[in-house]
Amino acid sequence: MSFLSPLLLAGAALVALPILLHLVMRREPQRVEFPALRFVRKRQSVNQTRLKLRHWILLALRCAFIAILALALARPVLQGSGLLGSGKAGLAAAVVIDNSPRMGYLEKNVTRLEAAQETATWLLEQLPPESEVALVEPGRARRAKLGERDSAILRTERLKVSAASGPLAEAVVESINLLAERPDHRREIYVFTDLAAVVWNDGALTEIRTALDKNEGTKLYLVDVGAEDPVNAGLGELELSSDHLATGEAVTLRADARATANLAGNSRNVEVWLVTGDGKQAKRGQQPVTLSAAGEAVELPIAGLAEGVHQGYVKLSGDDPLTIDNTRYFTISVDPPPRVLLVGMSAESTQLMAEALAPAALAQTAASRFAVERVTFNTLDRTSLTTFDTVMLLDPPPLSAQQWRHLSDFVQTGGGLAVMLGRNAVGNLDDFNAAAARLLLPGELKWVSSTAGYLSPANYNHPVLRQLVDIAEATPWPAFPVFKSWAVSNLDPAAAVVATFADGSPAIVEGLFGTGRVLLVTTPLSDRASDEPWNLLPTNPDPWPFLALVEGMADYLVGRDVRGLNFAAGRVVSLPLPKRSDLTTYVLEPPTGSPLPQSLSPGQTEIIVTTTDQVGNYRVRSGGERATLDRGFSINAAGDVGQLERVSFDTIATALGEDRVELATGQSNLSSTIDLGRVGRELYPWLIALVALILACEQWLADRFYKSG
Repeated sequence: MSFLSPLLLAGAALVALPILLHLVMRREPQRVEFPALRFVRKRQSVNQTRLKLRHWILLALRCAFIAILALALARPVLQGSGLLGSGKAGLAAAVVIDNSPRMGYLEKNVTRLEAAQETATWLLEQLPPESEVALVEPGRARRAKLGERDSAILRTERLKVSAASGPLAEAVVESINLLAERPDHRREIYVFTDLAAVVWNDGALTEIRTALDKNEGTKLYLVDVGAEDPVNAGLGELELSSDHLATGEAVTLRADARATANLAGNSRNVEVWLVTGDGKQAKRGQQPVTLSAAGEAVELPIAGLAEGVHQGYVKLSGDDPLTIDNTRYFTISVDPPPRVLLVGMSAESTQLMAEALAPAALAQTAASRFAVERVTFNTLDRTSLTTFDTVMLLDPPPLSAQQWRHLSDFVQTGGGLAVMLGRNAVGNLDDFNAAAARLLLPGELKWVSSTAGYLSPANYNHPVLRQLVDIAEATPWPAFPVFKSWAVSNLDPAAAVVATFADGSPAIVEGLFGTGRVLLVTTPLSDRASDEPWNLLPTNPDPWPFLALVEGMADYLVGRDVRGLNFAAGRVVSLPLPKRSDLTTYVLEPPTGSPLPQSLSPGQTEIIVTTTDQVGNYRVRSGGERATLDRGFSINAAGDVGQLERVSFDTIATALGEDRVELATGQSNLSSTIDLGRVGRELYPWLIALVALILACEQWLADRFYKSG
């Protein structure tokens, strides 16, 4: 216990006054002549005892009145748990307001964020004007700083719901570390939250507890602004079977329909809509679903999409207080198959590679991933390469300087080239090591090696091996022996080994020239099993690793955009520019608001979009009606944004420490909770009430005593 005005305790010394007056002003016994003295003597003992008792009671009440009044005026306080830090330099406070989309939940026509802003503004106005205060916004890139109270109030009033809001726990930890810079201040953090269980999970509580352990002396006040019994139904994260499709290929959209327990069992429809370039909407299907708290999976296929960018949304029918998770947006790009030119000694020598890239079985479905054409080396210099994305030389013989220059011009302007060396290079080292060839080849040929064994990549980090990364350990490379390969040395400084053989020698080497890419493969990938092959990669009875490797090489060389088109809010999005592009400007069209003209720098190869806090479909265009550039992407809120189930405060208090955290709801409760936390519970009201009661008892007893006297 402590006292706000301890000097007033000296007033308790006035207790001596009633004692002194009591002794001085005692009534003297009166002599009364009464004939029946025997009756007086008989009651004398009883009257004296009663008289003394009443005097002592009155004396005790009067002394208690003065003592308790002095105690009340001294403002005694039961010490609270929030008086941490010396407090000599004042108050350092941080306000953390959850501004995630979940706080857009509407109750009594007020969102949870608006309720939090109103209470937070009121709270900040109650703080001493000289307090150092910071508003810490979850997900804000710039680190918060302690400043003036009025500045924090202004920022609080301007706060908006953001789909790009970061984890609340990170903001709380940032606040703890920020206030630790003021060890001589009283340190308090006010967290405005809806107490959603997905926010206050075990990982978040552990993170906050660790920060509190490192920075003792900080008090947390959780201000509950959530709905006590939330009602919501929505869609979880939207998944696409692929963001990029070949012509004729279908896509499947998948999402889980979830609901709070009070809506479980209700029926809704999940609809898929496409939005055309002129803004018209077309419904492409729907599926009924029975809501459940665990989630009900919904799959919606879309087929028959024409070449180009397609955008739309998946929507859960019906209304509820939280709308942001009722709609999920998507972007799909139907890409024309890249054009690959295979060059061999004959049509037969290119057959295996052609079947690997564009199987004849898919020719009727128009779903081949590559459009393949085949020519021989004799016609290479007469073939225009400008319409192709990549060229593959299958076991090339010595080429003329003119042919190498033809290929160099193609690669320099962004084309891809694969050179797969084999038997036709034997005895012709000077031709392949000549200046014209070395302009493209990333290494110098040495000799034919018989020690390779089999392909054995050291890692699968390179995009060429992307299709094999998830099954790397299960890939049976020893079943595809390599009998001969070319040894290379003196690799260019910019060259990189993509994959090696079992003996550690290079199997695939990457080189760069101009804006294009070159892959040098040191063993051919076109030998048939009957021709004394250098390897069995394409001819093993189950050559799936060969198919994955060849597709990976082709994807990398053509620069196929395999980056996703559907992102979570807040992500930085990169979109590739067309090869051989002379664009200087483009227009970014956000989901809402005016289009944003942007400029391109010379040599720029991709567009970077950093502002992605709006949920919806974005479009990037250039070239006017010719539309030489047309890209798109979609932004969605987090998949768990609609999970509103609440965690109990006891769980939080147990995890963080009951002496470190308090719960408050509403302004009045917040006021009393924080007051108790800062200076403890004042006893003044109770003591004044007790003084009044003692005074009343003294008056009543005195009246009865004197009347009877």
